[in-house]
Amino acid sequence: MKLYSVPISPFAARVRLSIYRKGLNIEIVPPPEGGIKSDAYLALNPMGQVPTLLLDSGFALPESATILEYLEDVFPTPSLRPTDVEDLARVRLFLRLPDFHIRPSIFALRGMRDPANRNEDVVKSQFEVLDQGLSYIDHYLSDDVWAVGDRPSIADCALVPILNIVSLMVSVYDHSDLISKYQKLNAYWQAAKTDEINAKVIAEQLAAIPKA
Repeated sequence: MKLYSVPISPFAARVRLSIYRKGLNIEIVPPPEGGIKSDAYLALNPMGQVPTLLLDSGFALPESATILEYLEDVFPTPSLRPTDVEDLARVRLFLRLPDFHIRPSIFALRGMRDPANRNEDVVKSQFEVLDQGLSYIDHYLSDDVWAVGDRPSIADCALVPILNIVSLMVSVYDHSDLISKYQKLNAYWQAAKTDEINAKVIAEQLAAIPKA
């Protein structure tokens, strides 16, 4: 199998984190020449987004949450999916919360990194939305080191890359730290950064930031 990925994308990073955590032999490659809007890539994924997992059958599977679940079905060991049904529901909740409550603001802020193109009222409102989204994540986190229970899961695959992007946006906009406001979330993030596999993905994202 082959994963089409862009290093900084938190959604592609979700899948890379799963691949690394499970020790899978899946080739990780950039989109074809011309990027995600090229004809070659759109033939695989007409949405023009990363990630896309190209299966051995030739089918191109889009959407990070779907890919994470697929990898669990095909490669059940080591498992990143709890067996307890309540914990499993919580894991799937953590796949959705960033999509609805973090991603839209990240995309809006990404378009205004240049101060010349910045609307401060929009920036303020988007950071307020981000703050609210982080409060939801904090609410549902377990009290253990991992997002759900006492071992890593696909919930951590979903959370670590997007929290890294939130931290990056805070730095870019010289905004007060949002994550440290929340006790459980801050403890989770500080612990997550010390894990070797998490740190690998975090470093990949940061290395892809364009140098000024």
